[in-house]
Amino acid sequence: MRVLIMVHSLTGGGAERVASLWATGFQQRGHEVGMILNCNTHTPVTYKIPATVKMYNLCTNEIIAWGTGKLYSKLHIDYYYVCKIKKIISEYQPDVIICVLHPWAEWTRKATTGLNIPIINTEHNSFERPKDSELTKMMWQQKYEWNKRYDHVTVLTNADKLCVNKVLSNVSVLPNPLVYTPISHLPNKEKIILAAGRLDAWHVKGFDLLIKAWSKLSKNYSEWKLQIAGNSKGLGKEYLQSIASELNLGSQLEFIGYQNDMLPVYRRASVFVLSSRYEGFGMVLIEAMSQGCASIACDYKGRQREIITSNQEGVICPADDIDSLANAMQAVISNEEYMNKLQLNAIERSKYFSLDNTMDRWESILKKVGVYNHNKKSEYPL
Repeated sequence: MRVLIMVHSLTGGGAERVASLWATGFQQRGHEVGMILNCNTHTPVTYKIPATVKMYNLCTNEIIAWGTGKLYSKLHIDYYYVCKIKKIISEYQPDVIICVLHPWAEWTRKATTGLNIPIINTEHNSFERPKDSELTKMMWQQKYEWNKRYDHVTVLTNADKLCVNKVLSNVSVLPNPLVYTPISHLPNKEKIILAAGRLDAWHVKGFDLLIKAWSKLSKNYSEWKLQIAGNSKGLGKEYLQSIASELNLGSQLEFIGYQNDMLPVYRRASVFVLSSRYEGFGMVLIEAMSQGCASIACDYKGRQREIITSNQEGVICPADDIDSLANAMQAVISNEEYMNKLQLNAIERSKYFSLDNTMDRWESILKKVGVYNHNKKSEYPL
């Protein structure tokens, strides 16, 4: 089978990393894989993909000049993309097209008019948000209206599937795959509580809540420190530092910046906290669990409860609640036996999200759209 995956780039971004893992997974299962990107040709590929993946890029010097000179309207540029996609599809002859983030699926729908090629649009964030961060009108239209046009749609959680069940019938739940191999035994852990994410997205990530919650405990746990990993291109770090300064956290809070390799960071930390006010799917949460972090997650409408399914796998607390978050952290770091149990159980739970299990889910989805038969010989043998 020939699979064509469409994604903006392979540099940074959770959805982009997921796309690279899917490409690897399909290739490992004996399928041909092509990828279409739409990024500057000088943009590096930082996520590993197999050398056999056929690569295309829509972004040429011509389209860069168009965008820079503003000589053409969005309609002209969209038309250009549709024509380019149509040409690539004609050359590559895919059996199925998987689109990552909008507007890929819409361009592809237009490019495949008259062709019998199923389009699967993959959603990578939640279908509902708190009132202070509601979906924009365009985002709502894309999720609830545009998705009616495609052969199939994947969502990250059952909670999201429930949101769209009355609107869409072509939906499957597809959790993100785990990047790391779960460890076989616990490494030596330090007294570190870890969080990770873009500092400029501090409101979504709830880092302000986390710092305030930690301030309630820090004096009684002086041997512990909170570390927050993540970059800041705006004023996010400065704002969070001002909160920490007001609360006199001193050396018990460290901003450790962007980490090229999070693996040793996870392995050092005893506890991981996902403090988000809302989150589509906790990628960093399953990563931390796979490396033996006792994990705490703030949950908005059940999404993180699909990762941490019991209080033996981790601790779930309400979103946007400083006191509950402080109590959850204290419950873990004050009880070493309970913390160790959570660390071991977290490793086992993370295996549910392995790439191999993800590819089993993909094969089930492809059967639904009628393009995958395990016993059928590929039309395009390797």
